[in-house]
Amino acid sequence: VMPAALPTVAFGSDGTEAGPAEQSVGKAITLSGGTTAYAGVNPKTTNTDWGKELDSIIVAIGNDDANPVSLKVGTITVDKPVVTNWHTAPKDAVPFN
Repeated sequence: VMPAALPTVAFGSDGTEAGPAEQSVGKAITLSGGTTAYAGVNPKTTNTDWGKELDSIIVAIGNDDANPVSLKVGTITVDKPVVTNWHTAPKDAVPFN
């Protein structure tokens, strides 16, 4: 079961954490059969040339996940990152529209 909470997403070795892209958390999602859960991440929500250049993203199901995953992503600019709740439709998980 994916919790009714935001995934935990952080960037780089300094752990710059993504804030919420939505005003409230969604419902818990039970993964079974063909059910897939999606969350959207935007590493840079500002319209400036500023930001930190970082090369990894750390993702956990939520704050209580004891096994976060660290992924190398190449160099990305991070400035006021956001993350969506878990969703069952990919289009609902895109915080950039």
